[in-house]
Amino acid sequence: MTLSEAIIKRINYLMKQKQIPNPYQLALKCGLDESVIRGVLSGRTTHPTIHTMFFIANGFDMTLSEFYNDTLFNIDNIDEN
Repeated sequence: MTLSEAIIKRINYLMKQKQIPNPYQLALKCGLDESVIRGVLSGRTTHPTIHTMFFIANGFDMTLSEFYNDTLFNIDNIDEN
């Protein structure tokens, strides 16, 4: 899977786990515009900035390292070809 796909999976998982019902609610928690969240979740934004990911992680009440501390992000699982 691509890094973008791994990010999408992680966000969707965390939204379910934290009972955040939709991208609008996540945007409110993150302090980001809903279009930014929708861009990441749709795959339209294939390389979200570290700034964006910092605020998304904060929206889930976690640090960036906690967000990326998942087997989805193991180098063996990521294929950018």
